Amino acid sequence: MKHRLTAFWQTRLARAFRKQEGAEVTELAIVLALIVAGAIITIGLIGTKVSQYYVTTEANL
Repeated sequence: MKHRLTAFWQTRLARAFRKQEGAEVTELAIVLALIVAGAIITIGLIGTKVSQYYVTTEANL
């Protein structure tokens, strides 16, 4: 009986750790997605500024 009880708690503990690891992976994925989205927006804004600068410089020549 003691062995069954120990196995039961080991199984419960293993499930809890898997859920926690899954949550951590999800959190990391969300953070990574936000970083990538921020980088894409920044690159887009920089591209717009470069394009405006190029057109202005060409018009001034």
